[in-house]
Amino acid sequence: MSAHYPAPYADSGGNLSPARGRLARGLVALAACAALGAGVWGASSSLSSGAPAASIGEPVPVDGGHMVVESVAPEHMAPMQTGKFAASGMSMASTGMDMAPEGYRRFTAQVSLSSDERQGLSYSPESFTVTGSRMREATPIRSQLGSGEIPAGGTVSGTLVFQVPEEASSLALGIDGSRSVGLDPGPAQGHSRSGGAAGDHGH
Repeated sequence: MSAHYPAPYADSGGNLSPARGRLARGLVALAACAALGAGVWGASSSLSSGAPAASIGEPVPVDGGHMVVESVAPEHMAPMQTGKFAASGMSMASTGMDMAPEGYRRFTAQVSLSSDERQGLSYSPESFTVTGSRMREATPIRSQLGSGEIPAGGTVSGTLVFQVPEEASSLALGIDGSRSVGLDPGPAQGHSRSGGAAGDHGH
């Protein structure tokens, strides 16, 4: 019993011609591949994007423990402890508080790492990365967090300083491929940061 196919693939007897049969089978195979490809792309896309970014103050699981981004602020707004600097004879230049290059801004992230009760957690400043739109992945330019091994049940805290393009947006901080934390370091300050500091002293 022969199958009958509608025009334009069937001949006058309702049978599929060899050439058109190959074309029909090719179109079916192409459609199947496209559907399969779309499913694979969707799955890989969801895997690469991961979970939605966590919020500041929300613990994020990392390998061996948890990370919390306590706060984020433009670098010049971070506490400077000027009395401590003066007492030790240190200058702002000696602490690395130089100006960001033209077209860039800097911000500090106060970060805490806590290891699990049954194992330690290894880390280094280079483990932390900031990603976002219109920028390349960035590692800290300065760190007060140190590096090494946190013993089981231990916690360390410190600040990380990042430098990103002024036009960068949708910033997120992660460590070694963990779920990232959404950041909001505030608007770019540009050349007004020295003026802002002077205004602060006027209070």
